[in-house]
Amino acid sequence: MSDKTILYLTDNSLEPWLEKKCQELLLKAAEGIPIVSVSQKPIDFGINYCVGEIGRCGLSIDLQLMEGLEHIDTKWVAMAEHDVIYSPEHFKWTPPDDTHFWYNDNNWLVQLHNPRYPEWDGMYSRKKMRRVQSQLICATEILREATEKKIKILSDPAWLVRHARGRLGEPGSADYRRAMKMSNYKDVRHLQAQLKEYTTVYAARDWKTKIPNIDIRHEGNFTGPRRGNYRRYELPYWGKFSDLLT
Repeated sequence: MSDKTILYLTDNSLEPWLEKKCQELLLKAAEGIPIVSVSQKPIDFGINYCVGEIGRCGLSIDLQLMEGLEHIDTKWVAMAEHDVIYSPEHFKWTPPDDTHFWYNDNNWLVQLHNPRYPEWDGMYSRKKMRRVQSQLICATEILREATEKKIKILSDPAWLVRHARGRLGEPGSADYRRAMKMSNYKDVRHLQAQLKEYTTVYAARDWKTKIPNIDIRHEGNFTGPRRGNYRRYELPYWGKFSDLLT
């Protein structure tokens, strides 16, 4: 039995054809590792838990994450998101300790479609040291603990009014100075001690697969359109993005 579970999150906003393709590639990369999916509408993928249509914001993402963690009893959890394509190596990797949050640094962005910059459709690009939730593998217990702390902050009524969509950053890599700036208002100042704990107690480390993961940038990304400084139209192993989607 595997000591690792893949936790797949979706808000069901992805175009159906792209969602299906990413799921097919995820199943291939998982190679039998169990998948728990958490969605806002019921889906037939892994063991599914539906939280209902709770919207798209920093809090909703973490509420879905917490729902999945409540149903995972393996030592390790590997995050997966609906618009990311994973290397066959990615889910085979196991962290060397259970005290850090481990992020795969070999992840590339690819532009599926952007009406403002159509000349870059199909372009891969990369930002160094880009720690994002979709690349995280860590101990289940430490992620559950950190997520509980974050939800307490994000669900505070005053925080919801002041920063309705604002995210605090990924566990172990959240920016302390940014968090303090976000709390430098009278109505949310009471959260500063909790923010300091969340942003300073945990630590992150990086690791790399030889084959990169691909983060698809489409018109519906929660974090908006993004591209890095290192750019190309083919990646080793994956080739052209248009060929990968067929």
